[in-house]
Amino acid sequence: MNGKWTQENFNLHDEKNPEIYDLFVKFALQVASRRSYYSAKNIFHRIRWETMLEEKQSQFKIDDGWISHYARKFVSEYPEHIALFKFRERANSYHNGE
Repeated sequence: MNGKWTQENFNLHDEKNPEIYDLFVKFALQVASRRSYYSAKNIFHRIRWETMLEEKQSQFKIDDGWISHYARKFVSEYPEHIALFKFRERANSYHNGE
């Protein structure tokens, strides 16, 4: 598949903005200690809130199109939390068969 939300583009975006994933992990682990299922989109909203309060919003843009990439990266690195997010199966996926 071609387009903005490819795995290759995510890797570039993630490399340029590691603080987004750091916050995603921080908040995902917080919620995982209290809930068995949660929304990755809600975690993105929390990241936006935190970066707005710290006035870092101009440093990077957090597009919703990256949410599933961050959630998949998180569960690949923290497999004990694989059930925290639900993933859709798609005939054509940007996620290399994940």
